[in-house]
Amino acid sequence: MALIARRLLDDDEGAGAVMLLTAASPIPVLYATFGRPHTMLFAWLMWSTVLALKAAADADRRLWIAAGALLGLSVFVHPTAPLYALTAFAAAAIFAPYPPRSVVRRAWPGAVALLVAFVPYYVRTLHVLGDRYGVGSGNGGRTFSGRPVWEDALHFIAPGRHDVNYFTVLALAGIVALLVRRAHRSLAFCVVTVAAPVVFFSVVPASGDSALFFDRYMIPATPAFLTVVLAGSLAVARWAGPFRLLVLALLVAGLLTIEVRYDLDHRKLTHAIGVDAVTSAVAHEPPGTVLFGSTGTSGAPFSAFDYGHPANILDHLVGLRVPALQVVDDDSCERVLPFLGGSQRPRHGVWLFYAASAQEAAAARAALHVPPVGGHYFVVRSRRPLPPRALIRLGLRLRLAWRGAVPLNRRVDELLQADRQLLAGTCVPYGELGDPDISPHWPPATTRHQ
Repeated sequence: MALIARRLLDDDEGAGAVMLLTAASPIPVLYATFGRPHTMLFAWLMWSTVLALKAAADADRRLWIAAGALLGLSVFVHPTAPLYALTAFAAAAIFAPYPPRSVVRRAWPGAVALLVAFVPYYVRTLHVLGDRYGVGSGNGGRTFSGRPVWEDALHFIAPGRHDVNYFTVLALAGIVALLVRRAHRSLAFCVVTVAAPVVFFSVVPASGDSALFFDRYMIPATPAFLTVVLAGSLAVARWAGPFRLLVLALLVAGLLTIEVRYDLDHRKLTHAIGVDAVTSAVAHEPPGTVLFGSTGTSGAPFSAFDYGHPANILDHLVGLRVPALQVVDDDSCERVLPFLGGSQRPRHGVWLFYAASAQEAAAARAALHVPPVGGHYFVVRSRRPLPPRALIRLGLRLRLAWRGAVPLNRRVDELLQADRQLLAGTCVPYGELGDPDISPHWPPATTRHQ
């Protein structure tokens, strides 16, 4: 980010500030917490953009080819990557300091490299766009909030309660400052980068849940927006004469304080999940104890942690913290076959449940006959070591009791389905690439690659 901003602003202090503000920007921080592929895509795009800008500045065909290839290969990170890759390549071409014909003459091999890198894979996987995103059907401009895409996008990259806030005011000042300085190429680069995802999701019709305009779709545009914000901050700081650096530091500190406040609020929500409590409850289980797939309702804490993946990933979180446990995630029977057909040595079993509301917790306590841990978690242990098939039967009974007490937890049905298939010996592969945790949907969306 700093290398991109330095080339656009031609100012070391401003470049450092862009890097600092991007590092604390709430949405990138949020997705880095999730460990979602959008963070890797972000990093890939930034380094590729650095190379593309250098190719534009140096008029080097070899660098254009390398940048095009790197940008095209980003499709292997996430299926939405071509939108950002094409935008970055076009924005770098606009930034090039020579006439359009010269840009085309030097950059066309890079454009070919970009297309060669992503088109074959994209054509082979076009069904993903149809199955997951529903591109080509439905309506454009779909958001969770019901607001226009541009308004949601503004709040994603300019944290604040109102459209007009410190970030947007300084961004407007930055646009004016860049125009006054005749830094038209830098401004054009930033405008194209920020506008591309907004225009795309406003115009392109799509019907899938993943095609809703999520906050994550503005992550690659965040550094470009913050570059314009810093252009405004630098313009204001220049009026302070010898106190320029002090004024710039105060402005950046103020913006950083706003971002960190949002980051801390999210940290509090994440901490409210209370994984520490349930981890402590199972930390001293006998070595080799089997931790089966978890389930539960979502609620605000889990929703704040990861969209669509509530308590069904709890077993993985706990398993990472307590390596003595053997995680057997039986939400898909196919993944349990090695456990069921392996050693028949009796072992203890542990099942985890999460009740989001107090009413659900009270009902679950009566059904499972165990007290809650941390107010919402329920840890059920087998009373004695049991062989694998007996553990599966016990898990089936516990989940039936849970479903009767907490009927809102419909996703427990995938665990019940897998347990029944295991006991009947009729295992049917299930889930995206055999892993139900990949998809947030229940019942699962039908795709052509399942």
